[in-house]
Amino acid sequence: MLKLFLIFILIILGTYSSPVMFAQQTRDTSKVLVKFNEPMSHEGIFNTENYIIYRNDETPIAIYKVGVVPGDTAVVLFTEKYLPEYSYKLIINNLRDKAGNIISENHKLAFY
Repeated sequence: MLKLFLIFILIILGTYSSPVMFAQQTRDTSKVLVKFNEPMSHEGIFNTENYIIYRNDETPIAIYKVGVVPGDTAVVLFTEKYLPEYSYKLIINNLRDKAGNIISENHKLAFY
């Protein structure tokens, strides 16, 4: 079953072997690393409309582009600058793993 793991990270610091939620202080608050438990198909993965980020007060955060991390198990969302003192909700739709399985309703939502 395809699952989503969200890592709020501003600098990619290596490989993670288990689901991790990680925050790091830096001045660049415009990137979100999203890690999956399986390699993802490139079909739809670059479409910014497949990702939605809301600040805790339901204010949408703009996503300008998507980059895929080598190995296809993670993407970097390039967003407008956001405020680290708030909570955020990420929703992902319409993505599939390389076997063709669509991300499940139970695993397409993450908070950071």
